[in-house]
Amino acid sequence: MKALPFGLPALLALFFSCALPAASVQLEMDPGLWEHSFSMQSESGELERAMAEAQRQLDSLPAAQRRMMESMLEQQGIRFGGTSSSIRVCLTQQDIEQGSLPQQDGCEQTLTPKGDNRFEFSFQCQTNPPSQGQGEMVLENRRAYRGHAEFSTEVNGRAERMTMQQQGKWLSADCD
Repeated sequence: MKALPFGLPALLALFFSCALPAASVQLEMDPGLWEHSFSMQSESGELERAMAEAQRQLDSLPAAQRRMMESMLEQQGIRFGGTSSSIRVCLTQQDIEQGSLPQQDGCEQTLTPKGDNRFEFSFQCQTNPPSQGQGEMVLENRRAYRGHAEFSTEVNGRAERMTMQQQGKWLSADCD
């Protein structure tokens, strides 16, 4: 299977950079297992072409090998579906209180409360590929959020503008 030219792990890391901002502000969220879903769109369509190719490659694998690949991803909490994906993360009460929510190393984030459980955020990541952007997150209640972000990064070695829609939902108090 040919490797993706831009790296799905880098995009998932970027997702964490803007899905849950650094909690210097108290976020009213329930601890437990959360599923973070997101869909991305690139300005040039390059992301969509690369993700479609990755899906074609996965689909072309023999059934047993494809199930093994999908199982490996699911064991890491990742569900891959073209430009729409999800990842599961355990958040403890201590994580929430200490502001230790998932975020990518090498990223700096700013979170600004805008009232009514609405937050604006910006981020800059010195990762490979580097990225920067801004967005908004709305806590709908203690067990759900939604948001969107616009950012610039690199895809196939070229600068790319992207948009992302995201949502999170609490699944259970037990992370197992």
